[in-house]
This record gives sequence, structure tokens and C-alpha cells, in this order.
Amino acid sequence: MEEETQPVPDSAAYVQLVQLKVPLDEAGDAFGSLDAQGRVPIVLIPEHLNRIRNEVVILGLLILIGGIIVGALIRNNALISIAIPVGIVLLLLGVYRSFMVRVPEGANALLQRAGRYMRTIGSGIHWVPPYIFVSHLVTRREIPFDVPVVASLTKDNVRANVDILITFSITDPYKFVFSIAPTDFDHVFQAACQDALRILLRDITAEQVIDLKREDLTPLLDQLNEHLAPYGVSLQKINVTYAMPPLEFVQAQEARQLAIVQQAEQEEKYALAQRRQADAEKLARQEVIATVERKKEALQRKYQTAEARRKLAEMEAETEAYRLAKLEDRLAEFPHAAEWEMETLRLGIAQALAGNTRAMLQVGSADDIVRSFIIRNVMDSAEVEENGQPAAEAPAGTAGDERKPGQSQARKDS
Repeated sequence: MEEETQPVPDSAAYVQLVQLKVPLDEAGDAFGSLDAQGRVPIVLIPEHLNRIRNEVVILGLLILIGGIIVGALIRNNALISIAIPVGIVLLLLGVYRSFMVRVPEGANALLQRAGRYMRTIGSGIHWVPPYIFVSHLVTRREIPFDVPVVASLTKDNVRANVDILITFSITDPYKFVFSIAPTDFDHVFQAACQDALRILLRDITAEQVIDLKREDLTPLLDQLNEHLAPYGVSLQKINVTYAMPPLEFVQAQEARQLAIVQQAEQEEKYALAQRRQADAEKLARQEVIATVERKKEALQRKYQTAEARRKLAEMEAETEAYRLAKLEDRLAEFPHAAEWEMETLRLGIAQALAGNTRAMLQVGSADDIVRSFIIRNVMDSAEVEENGQPAAEAPAGTAGDERKPGQSQARKDS
């Protein structure tokens, strides 16, 4: 934060308002420019109160009287006839201009007669008798007035420099002219503004001085208006153009503010790091929880599978027990059925082996071999009867291929 550190001017001998004495015809130019010291003229006094053009009147009298005298002496009637009208015209011109008063734009004129105030007239050309004089010309324009306050104490005993710009206008020229002189009003106005501003600074801290430019100073303006009302002056607006505590105080405040900002930034970084760490821990916990949940689900599925298998085994066992119980009941009711079932199975196996020419048959005795061949012959006879054709004779050497009883193996080759 950089502010202008320009010095506030000392107001001890600083006069801004002035009263000038100029010819009435030059009043407009005088109000529109500053004087040699840069001061603003707010009141003008005409150099000549008498508005009669004396030089023109004297010239007319000289021409009139001189023409008559010279014409009479030289007995020249033509000279007299010329001098009389010329002299009268000059006299009329000198007197006629005195009845016209020209007040410049943006000003008021105060009229007097025999040293007493009569009335106030505005801008323009007015018809005023020569015996009524224009005593003062007062501006109606808004006048800027600078009020500096140097090293004024604040609420926390810090010396601050403040500069304000007040704009005012003269609303009652009579009160202003006959109550106070412009230079005296300059001092009174400046003193009143400085006192009010010091009181204002005493109620605020040095930090608030920096923000004084953005404050509403309407109460201060109303207070000054009430104080300056007897002088016929009205204040329009007030602006703070400069407000700054000492440079050391500003630098200390800037350092403190910078430290606060750095601390806030550090706290923000620390909070961000904590948030990141908390997020990482939370994510790790979530991953662990997810892993545990997956394992739990896998164990649950295994448990459910084992439970299903156990129930299936129990059901199979119950079914098998039920089947065996039923089988025992049937065997108890039909005792020879088991033997018949066994023989039927043996017969089926023997039939399958007999039809397979490459089968190897392991027998334990000769009775088994004999039984097999008997079954083979029976099956062949049944096939012949079914087809109506004689059975093919066994090839020679079939009987020779039969093995003796007691051998362990029999093989039939194609």
C-alpha cells in the first residue's frame, strides 16, 4: 500500500481568499483569474464610485464653452453652431453612461446611496441613477477552500496529517461584506474547519484515519454550516484529499498486516496438509475395510458352499439310508429276489463278454468256463430260432481250443 507522502502545507500564513480593487468594467476578468499570489478574489471594490465619465464631460464643456467664446471673439457663427451640438453630445454621452451598470455573470452587486446600503442586484445591465453607487461586487460561484491539519492526535495518541477541500458559496452578499473582510473570513473559516477536524480525529484511531476518505462527513459539514451561517456562507460539499498517519506507523501496520497474511497462509497450508493426511488415512481405512469385506464375503461364500455340501451329504445319506431301509424291507419280504438279481447281473456281464471277441476273461475254475460256453450255446440256439436259419457250424478245432479244467485263463480269438 503506497500513499502520497507529500507534506501538508502549514496554514499559519496561508491565505486563499482576497478582496481586490479594480475598475467596474474589468470585474468579469478579475473574478475569472487569480491574483499574483495565487489567491481567489471573491469580493471586488470598484476603483471609482462615480460612474460619470469626467473626461468626456470636461471635453464636452471645453468644446461647448471654448467654441462659443472663440466664435464670439472672431465673430464666426459657424464655429459656434458646430461647437454647441458637439459639446452637448459629449456631455450627454458622459452623463448617459453613468446610468448604466454592467454586473458580470456569476456576481452580485451591492448598491449604496449616501453611504447606506440600498439593495443587491444580479448579473446583467441595470439602469441605476448616478447618485447610487456600486460599493461591492461579490461572486456567486462555488469557491474551493483547502484546510490542512498537521500532526493532529488521534484516539490512540498517534499524530496524523489530514487535508480536506471544502466547497462553499456566498448566499447573502450583504452579510458577508458588512460582517467580515475576505481575509479575516479566510482565517475564521480555516480555524473553524481545523478545530472541527481535530475533534473528529480525536474520536477515531490511526487505522481509521486511512479510511477517512471513504467516510461520510455530512455531520462535519452540517456543524460547519451552523457555525458559518452568520456570515452569509453556505457549504456545499467536503472531500478528504489527504489522510495519513506517520510513515513509521504505516510501515508498522503494513508489517503487521503482512505477518497476519503470512500466518493465515501458513495456517491454510497446514490445514490443507492435515486435510490431505486425513484423506489419505481415510482412503487407507476404506481400502482395509474393503479388503476385509472381500475376505469376509469369500469366507461367507466358502461357508455357504460347505454348508450346502454338508446339507447335500446329509440328504444323500438320508436318501441312501432310506433306500437301504426300503431294500431291507423288500429283501425281508422277497428273500430270493437278491439271488435272482445277482444271477441276472452275471448273465448280463457274461453276455457282454461273449459278444466281445477281444475280451479277456479271468475265471477261477473250470465250472465257470463250462457255464460260459453253455450260456453261449443257449444264446446261439435262441438266435437261430428267432431268425429261422440253422446255426453255423463251429469251425474246426474249436473243441481243441478248449482248455482243460483247472486252467486260469481262456481266450477266444477271431
